[in-house]
Amino acid sequence: MRLRGSKALVTGASSGIGKAIASRFLSEGAAVWGTSRDPETARFLPGIQSARLDISCVKRIDADWHAQGLDAIDFDIVVNNAGGGVFGRFSTSDFEDWQSQVETLLTGTMKVTRLVLPSLIERKGYLVNVSSLAAEFPVPFMSAYNASKAGLSAFTETVILETQASGLKAIDLRLGDIRSQFNKNIRLKRCKIENQGCMDKVWSRIENRISKSLLPDVVADKVCQAIQKDRTGIVRVGSRFQAILAPLVCRLIPGSWARTANISYYTK
Repeated sequence: MRLRGSKALVTGASSGIGKAIASRFLSEGAAVWGTSRDPETARFLPGIQSARLDISCVKRIDADWHAQGLDAIDFDIVVNNAGGGVFGRFSTSDFEDWQSQVETLLTGTMKVTRLVLPSLIERKGYLVNVSSLAAEFPVPFMSAYNASKAGLSAFTETVILETQASGLKAIDLRLGDIRSQFNKNIRLKRCKIENQGCMDKVWSRIENRISKSLLPDVVADKVCQAIQKDRTGIVRVGSRFQAILAPLVCRLIPGSWARTANISYYTK
C-alpha cells in the first residue's frame, strides 16, 4: 500500500511510539489523525489532526468517536497504539487496577477495531495492533499487560482469519524493549510483602535493558516498511535476540526451559 494520499489514524499519538509512527506517516505524505485522552494538553506534531479518544473506558468510546467526527472519516490505515501499564504483584494489587489495564489495552482496542473494521474492509486498508513480545515471553509483575497483549495478538490473528478474502491486511506488531515514554508512565505498586527484593531486581533489569534499547523511530520505520510491502501477520521489533533468536529457539525447546530462560533474563 502507498502511504502518500492515505488517511491514517494513530491512537496515543502524542508521545513515544505513537508519535514516531504518526510523524513517519506524515513524512510519507499521509493525512494523519492522532488521538489522546486530553488533546488540549497533549503535544501533537504540527500537521496532526488531533481528536479526543479515551480507550480506558469502553462505554465512552462510541461517544468520543462520534463527537470528534471520526465516524465520518474513511481511514485507510488504523494503528491501535494507546495504552499504559502497572507494575505490581498480582496477588496483592487492587483488582480494579488490573481490570482497568485489560480494558485499556485489550477491550478498548477491540472496540476501536470494531468501529473501523467495516470501512477498512471496504477500502482494503491496513489494521496495525501494537502488541508486545510479552505475549510470548511474559514480564514478571505485569500480569494484566501480559494477558492483554496475548489476547490482542490472538484477536488480531482472528481478524486476519475472518477477513482473509476481503483484501484487508492486518499486522500483529509485537514489540520488545523500546526506549519510549511507556516505562516512565508505568505505575509502580509497592507493597510490604515478602520477596520485595525480587520485584526491585526485575524492575531494575527492565529499566536497564530499556535504557539500551531501540528508539521509537525504528518501530515507525518497520511499520512503514511492512505496510509498503503489503505484509500481514506477525511483525516483531526489538533487538536481534528478542525479535529473532528468542522466538526461534523457544519453538525448539521444552516450555520449562523457555520459562527458566525468561526468569534468568529478568533476574540474572
